[in-house]
Amino acid sequence: MNIAVLGAGRIGSTVGRLWHAAGHQVTFAARDLAEPRALAAELGERAHAATVPDSVAVADVVLVAVPGSAVSDVLKNAGSLTGRVVIDAANQMGGHRLTLRQLADAYPGAGWVRAFNTLQARVLAEENHRQPPWVVFLSGTETAKRTATKLIRDAGFEPVDLGGVEDSQLQEPGSVLWNNPLTPNDAHDLVARVRSGDAVTVDPLAEAFDKLRKHAPDDPALLFEHLSRAVFQAGMGWRVVAAKWPGIREAFHRFDPARVASMSPGEIERVEGDTRVIRNRAKIEATVENARRLRALLDEYGGIRPYFGSFPDATAASADLRRRFAFLGESGVHWLLLHAADEAAAGR
Repeated sequence: MNIAVLGAGRIGSTVGRLWHAAGHQVTFAARDLAEPRALAAELGERAHAATVPDSVAVADVVLVAVPGSAVSDVLKNAGSLTGRVVIDAANQMGGHRLTLRQLADAYPGAGWVRAFNTLQARVLAEENHRQPPWVVFLSGTETAKRTATKLIRDAGFEPVDLGGVEDSQLQEPGSVLWNNPLTPNDAHDLVARVRSGDAVTVDPLAEAFDKLRKHAPDDPALLFEHLSRAVFQAGMGWRVVAAKWPGIREAFHRFDPARVASMSPGEIERVEGDTRVIRNRAKIEATVENARRLRALLDEYGGIRPYFGSFPDATAASADLRRRFAFLGESGVHWLLLHAADEAAAGR
């Protein structure tokens, strides 16, 4: 099949690699073509890079793997989706959620499937083709699901069909099916419990917020590192950031907010010329500025835990974080909260 992967981040690059390994023609597309071109060069034959509309024009299948807040804009620029199978893998957490029903109604000429949104990129990359296989849930229109079922198996997972377009709500963030690696037998048992009402739904952001209120680290460097990683990952492939992260950590004094906040213009200029880091001037300057803003937050609230404790819920905390820190959008806030909470709860 000819597959267009819209988004070269963690999910898009990982699933695209798996499909390429299975023998498919894969075209990676993103707003910035640097990462798609790097992926295509790495994978070689049958891997390509193109703009979003050019990739869709030659595709039988389209994987939407961009941040949830970007789905609408990406699809508006994609050109005609008529006759194509579109797999929605974008998770939208907090605020307005664009449902699969809304997408199917907006683009009725396409076949729509929700899939590849319930497992972390690490699990997709490292645990494909295991035995017994992990499950990838799917829901959507019948014809489109037949195509998606084959592609799920090609990627090394076992498809479990949840039903039609309306059933896609069962695999949204917060469902017990989300971010929960399951074998086929366990998956079918859990789906039965969900349908009977005997399973609890959890909002992942609310859960992360609650962890930070109770277990936020005393060392502000831990939160500052997650904040800075969210800044550097904005619009970039996660593999690029991961490869550069040791150098970035060293360049920014292991994310000691006091030391970073006091960096001189000369030090900042040296970081911009350091080949170990991602030399994006705006993100480097935002990191220094965010260290200063984090110190102001600590002075105002007396600590990270009191700061999170001052908000009634995750939505209010997320809005304040976006307002307070530079180069931090909705997706970055979600990444920050989820990863900082996991580390805090583990006591690291």
